[in-house]
Order: sequence, then structure tokens, then C-alpha cells
Amino acid sequence: MYQVLIIPHLPTLSRISFYLDSVSMASKKMEMSGQIETMNKGTYELPTGFEAVFGKSIKQNEAEEATHELYCKRAQIKDGQTFLDIGCGQGGLLLYIAQKYKNCHVTGLTNSTAKVSYLLKQAEKLRLTNVDAILADVTQYESDKTYDRLLMIVAIEHMKTIRLFMKKLSTWMPEDSLLFADHISCLQAVGEDDWYSDFIFPPGCVTKLAANSLIYFQDDVSVVDHWVVNGVHMARSVDIWRKTLDKIKEAAKEILLPGLGGSHEAGNKVVTHIRTFVWEGANNSQWIT
Repeated sequence: MYQVLIIPHLPTLSRISFYLDSVSMASKKMEMSGQIETMNKGTYELPTGFEAVFGKSIKQNEAEEATHELYCKRAQIKDGQTFLDIGCGQGGLLLYIAQKYKNCHVTGLTNSTAKVSYLLKQAEKLRLTNVDAILADVTQYESDKTYDRLLMIVAIEHMKTIRLFMKKLSTWMPEDSLLFADHISCLQAVGEDDWYSDFIFPPGCVTKLAANSLIYFQDDVSVVDHWVVNGVHMARSVDIWRKTLDKIKEAAKEILLPGLGGSHEAGNKVVTHIRTFVWEGANNSQWIT
């Protein structure tokens, strides 16, 4: 994993002029993000019951809590702040913050209906009153609200025009705000025919960033710190999930079938793709975040 801490800044007049020209050119050539709807249907809109087959430790186990605590430290989180978790998934980090920092107000933003439903149910079970969820495509969502902290864990990879996206995020950041971003990087050049693109996400949905990519997009924000985490943590987690999935493979397929039109072939394909998450390589340093 590659983690970045970012602050907003006010651009100079020359930067504003340059930015307006670049935005005009870029917006005519490319959408801000990849194929969101395709990615949602193929990757994120899995039944929450499917995730339950991994057991109670899929979220908030000891290792993940340690990771969340590290995120909080690096993002300089303090009680009483407001947070927007962009691409919040099931809300693991968001719920951790809401429980630990009782005076914080945390908001998750995701374009997955299933994830919003799951997150709100978990917040209700935990009797948390400081949790909200927004169902929206972040590239289309507009708001006048600002937040003390923006969190983005493995979400920026879905953006095609990083410059436009960072400009959008900066409008939600007051001058003393921070954006903490965690993204996947590969030390080797990867193309459209790599396993990550072929088997994990639909074509056109993922941008494989270099470790230093965000350094080149500082027109509206400034990178103030960064960290590298090798692939061993992700590899170990995924390996445990894979072994658990293998034990209850048929049960997992049955949970998936209703959302796949009853197609056993589609169920086999989804389960196979989930099993292909492999992050070890080059002594756990090929894939980093």
C-alpha cells in the first residue's frame, strides 16, 4: 500500500489560468472515473450474506483494528472532528472511528446500495448516532459541506483524471483539513493484460498508480507526507479468506445465485475471481500500498 497525507491550498492566478485550460481540454477527452456501473455490478454489489461466509473476523479483527489505528495516527485524527470516508465499502474504518471517537461525526460515501444498507445496519447494532451514509457516485456528487478529514482507502484507483478528482475533493476541504489516501501500487510496469485488470476489476475500471503518482497532481492540494506498506499484510489477509472460502465454496455460490440470475456458471466465475487476489511477489514488495 502507498499512503499519502494531503492538505488543500489556494492556487495562484497563473495556476488558476493553467488549471482552467487543462480542465477544458481534459473534460472533452475523458470522464473523471472508469466504468462505475460495470464495476459496481461486477465487484461491489455482492450480497452482504456472501461476506458473512468468511466468518466473524472479516471486519474488525485484531489485525484490521491495528491497521485502522495506524490510519488514525497518520491522518492525525482527533475527537470532535468531521470525516468523509470516500468509497467507504462496508464501513470498517468508519465504524472504528465512530466507536473510538464518540464526539466525531463520520459520513461514508459509496455508490453501492448494498454497502449503504450494511453500514447503517451495523451502526444501528452498535448504537452509534454519529454515523451517516451517502449513496452517490463521488464524481457526480455535489455538496457545500466541508470536512476536517477526508479518508480514501483504495478508492482513487477508480479515477481516470486524477487532476479533476483532486480539484473536486479540495472543495470539501477547509484550509486546515487533511486528506488521507491509501492506494495500491506495483513496482513493475503493468498493462491492460495484467492479471489485476483481467480478473479482479472489469476492463477500464482501474488506474494502476505509481507510488509517487499523486505528487504530480498538486494544483489544488499539497502532499505533506507519505508512507509505503509492503504487500505482506494484504497477502496474509486474503490467503486466510481464500482458505475459508474454499471450505464453504458451494454455500457461497448459493448465496450469489439470486443476484446472478440463477447462473451457476456466473457463480463459479465470481468465486474464482475472488480467489485470485494475490499480493505476494518479489518478497512481498512487488505490490505495495
